[in-house]
Amino acid sequence: MASYEETLKVTVEILKKHMDKERPVAPGDHIQSDLGLDSLGVMEVVADIEERFEIAIPSDVLANLATVEDVVKALQKLQSV
Repeated sequence: MASYEETLKVTVEILKKHMDKERPVAPGDHIQSDLGLDSLGVMEVVADIEERFEIAIPSDVLANLATVEDVVKALQKLQSV
């Protein structure tokens, strides 16, 4: 399992690929309101994350992902299963 810092780094790299504007990304940033991703963009990010980490994110988990940190914590939990 990757460390929190490694998971955060990869997650931020994936998010930046889908963002329109170049800006710093912090763990507390809201994926839609702060980073400007719409629902389609979020689904593209999820697909890239699932591919990169070789996991499937269940829909009940997806429904609770609002911030970058939420994503990283969910990935950490899913990787430990």
